[in-house]
Amino acid sequence: MLHATTPTVDNRMTNLSDKDRHRIQVHALPVSRTPTLSSLLLAQRKPFLVIDAEGRIRDVNGALEEAFGLDQVRLAGCSCCRLDAVAMEDCRHRRFFRDLEPYVETHALMTAGGDIRFAQIQGFPVIDEDAQVYLGEALHFPKSHSDTPGMVGNSAALRGLKQELTQAAATDVSVFLGGETGSGKELAAEFIHRHSRRAQGPFVVVDCTVLSEDLFESELFGHVKGAFTGAIGHKVGLFELADAGTLFFDEIGELPLSQQPKLLRALETGVFRPVGATKTRRADVRVVSATHQDVQAMMQRGEFRQDLYYRLAVLPIAIPPLRARREDIPALVDHLLLNIGANNNRGYRVEQDAMRKLLLYEFPGNVREMRNLLHLAAALSPNGVITQDLIRLSDTGNEPSPARKPAQEIRHPGLEQLSPIEAAEAGYIMDLLQRHRGSRTEVAASMSISERTLYRKLKRYRLNLPYERNGSDH
Repeated sequence: MLHATTPTVDNRMTNLSDKDRHRIQVHALPVSRTPTLSSLLLAQRKPFLVIDAEGRIRDVNGALEEAFGLDQVRLAGCSCCRLDAVAMEDCRHRRFFRDLEPYVETHALMTAGGDIRFAQIQGFPVIDEDAQVYLGEALHFPKSHSDTPGMVGNSAALRGLKQELTQAAATDVSVFLGGETGSGKELAAEFIHRHSRRAQGPFVVVDCTVLSEDLFESELFGHVKGAFTGAIGHKVGLFELADAGTLFFDEIGELPLSQQPKLLRALETGVFRPVGATKTRRADVRVVSATHQDVQAMMQRGEFRQDLYYRLAVLPIAIPPLRARREDIPALVDHLLLNIGANNNRGYRVEQDAMRKLLLYEFPGNVREMRNLLHLAAALSPNGVITQDLIRLSDTGNEPSPARKPAQEIRHPGLEQLSPIEAAEAGYIMDLLQRHRGSRTEVAASMSISERTLYRKLKRYRLNLPYERNGSDH
């Protein structure tokens, strides 16, 4: 158990040394922007928890509740080691409140069902509106084959992506993944790692959104004892942790401009120097990076170095958004609901109108948004049936233009004999045929499938073209 009376921390900013106060403020969000711990938790996409100086879990976010099958009410006030599968003599929480040192470590954690999950844990100080110091822990779980919804489906777009990723895995060059938020860039990075010669090595994630200027070198390259105030021992950096494996820079566009030359030098030579060390070290890492930002525009504005980009983007790969592979939506829905049902110990069924609503939606948040929509729908469903009214779509992605609005309801005598998913897809195709006035070329392009595949679907569902065009389409 930790105590608030440790010599270094009285849990008030006013009682900290200037050096410690500065180190904490590096990770603290401005009070004007994040006045409460609740708003900090809401801003975190990954599983996240807050621990106080007495070693109690203060709060957790929804992603952590989902990952462990435990709700906030059951976790609040529990020991900080409640989630640890193995008791550690050198408790990282006690060490943090003693030294005020951010850390990145891998630990075995246990879910409510007794399953062991290995997580890379990034710990750093957070401060509430009363200047109270807490420990924030962000958790990253390497994903298994059964837990990768972004890779579910058989659309032409997804098959093309998997082919590109497989080709990338066969090489050792740096890969740059571009794509919208929630499109599955991290899944793509892990796919490359799992299919590469480095698959037995570590997959280390560098979250550039929390990699501040002051802690960049210490986090990435490590430090030696006495390198700075509070450095009471040797710290292995992420670069060295990834030796013989893959180093994944998530949201590389957030990397401070002042630190980019240091990263470039390490990537070009494989050599780095821990903070305070007199000798250099070497690590053999394969680098994959990702961002949702327009890096070309950032380079034009002078916000991202061209030489670093070209070093990172030897092989650039674009991750398609979900709306570019709508054919995968039924399979994705099935996959996600199976996982949700396994956690809730119940089954779910999607009605035809609900599936059609999902097929016509733009999904600005991509697979992550779909997962959240289905979690909410499942929670609201009293009997396991997902109806149209339970699909709560965002206004930003719901029918943004007349061209994307559902066509007038079309009844077809053959739909009653189809499964709900097949009927939803048939209705979706009829909408597209009407919208594109019967052009198979345009409909196939809209669905990211070949015209031959579209023809098979038309024949299978016994769909007639509602319009005829004069031209090469017919």
